[in-house]
This record gives sequence, structure tokens and C-alpha cells, in this order.
Amino acid sequence: MMATSQIADRRRREQLRQCQTEYTRLKAQLREVGFICEGSLVERWMQCGKPNCACASHPASQHGPYFQLSWKEKGKTVSRRLPAEHATLYRQWIANRQRLQSIIEDMHQVSRKARRHLLHTEKPRKVTAKTRDISSGAQ
Repeated sequence: MMATSQIADRRRREQLRQCQTEYTRLKAQLREVGFICEGSLVERWMQCGKPNCACASHPASQHGPYFQLSWKEKGKTVSRRLPAEHATLYRQWIANRQRLQSIIEDMHQVSRKARRHLLHTEKPRKVTAKTRDISSGAQ
């Protein structure tokens, strides 16, 4: 009869192999991600402000679509209007960025699981913080 520690060790190796297989699959998905872009893209329909225009009295007659790309730059929101043909590209690039972030999050989860299997013998150590002023050299 196999010892309990041998069974646990075999199970741990199998689970680690599954993590490695999953991680390899995720790396392959990374290679498929195309260009990426930060921000968000919105489609707007607007009234022109002319009182005699059809858009003033009929909301279905608004002008557009107009495409606006917005992103953060140095803590400020920046927006640019885009032509429709550019909006199509940016929409794909934004979707690619979201896919990339999703794959990376999945990689983090698999890595956390693998760490548990790789470091199974280490017990968590209690960390105690000692307060002192590093800049003055006081202890």
C-alpha cells in the first residue's frame, strides 16, 4: 500500500502539471492578441443647434454617428473625435486590450495555484514590522 505522503506527492505533481499545461495554453493565446489601445470608444448622435434643422424637433433625425475615443493621460481625461473608418480599428484594439488583461488575470490565477503546489512544504512565516527611522539611522 502506498504511503499517504507518496499519494499526496503524486497528486501535487499532477496538479502542478495541469497548471503548467494551462499556463502554456494562456501563453499561446497571448501570441494571438493584436495591437492594443487604452481608453474607450463611444458613438454619439447630436443635435446641431440650428432651430430649423430636423434634429431640433425629431430626436431620430440627430446628426451622426460621431465616434469619440477617450483615455487618461497624466491623470486627465483626453478625448478625440475619430472618423468612422478609424473607429472600427480602435474598437478592435480596445477589445484586444481587454482580452490581454483577461489573459494576464488568468495567468495570475494559474500562477497562484501553482505556487501552492510548488511551495507546499513551506509554512507561512509571520512577518513582524519593526518601526524605525531609516533616514536618520536611528534604531
